[in-house]
Amino acid sequence: MDKFLTIGETIFEDGLVLFILRGVLMLAVEETVVRMIRRSIRREAEQRGVNARTPIRFIGNVMITVIRCVVVFMILGDIKPLSGVGKAMLGATSIITIVVGLAAQEAFGNLIAGFFLAMYQPVRLGDLIVLKSQNITGTVEEITLRHTVIKTYDGTRVIVPNAKMNSEIIENRRTEETLISRMIVLSVAYDTDIDLAKRIITECVTKQKEFVDPRTPEQIKAKESPVTIVVTEFLDSGIELSFRIYNRTSQESYTFAGTVRECILKAFRANGIEIPYPTRTVELKNTD
Repeated sequence: MDKFLTIGETIFEDGLVLFILRGVLMLAVEETVVRMIRRSIRREAEQRGVNARTPIRFIGNVMITVIRCVVVFMILGDIKPLSGVGKAMLGATSIITIVVGLAAQEAFGNLIAGFFLAMYQPVRLGDLIVLKSQNITGTVEEITLRHTVIKTYDGTRVIVPNAKMNSEIIENRRTEETLISRMIVLSVAYDTDIDLAKRIITECVTKQKEFVDPRTPEQIKAKESPVTIVVTEFLDSGIELSFRIYNRTSQESYTFAGTVRECILKAFRANGIEIPYPTRTVELKNTD
């Protein structure tokens, strides 16, 4: 038994067997603590509401990362060739040295940027955002110590370093109490019955199940139209009409706009209303 326990003593402090047992025990404790932290994060986020969810998740990620680093350094301390590294990493003086060394590095910059994103919350988990310079649109799924995860409409995930997020011009389409508004613009021929075109557009908008009435109770009582359609331009080929549709979310607005356009196109064709396009007449002069 003594020989069995001393196997690997030249490499491991107390032999290979005890190294494995100690390592498994530390990893099990680490996993248990991490699970407890994650449960606490979920519970706190549910109790404190949307505003607290982002900083709580970020702080939890920091705690989990620190715990895992400490466990790794403790395991390294039991390996003789690496014991100096592990113990040095756990020393207070060395930790300060490491932090100072990282201060000039991109990793530490992303950590600080992530801290500011979590504390000041220009974006929150679940927000729909647009990164203008990168032409990226999606929902904030996670803010980690290093990067922010954005889920796009295509179902892909874009990983953006926190430092980039902190310096980026971001359009936040967060919706809590307001409605999402989308402008639809189309044109009709000059001989079109404008009143008929407006009735068709209004019907196509209001009959969809996703339709949200933006009118106030006073406007409804006054029997104002649920869709405000205006003539916005006299074009070379026709008359430009514009109107807004309203929905609860940007995703819903995107599909709703497509459904409304399709309905208008079919209804215009059925009623003989032309959607014009630019034409050019060329006359060939006979030189004979």
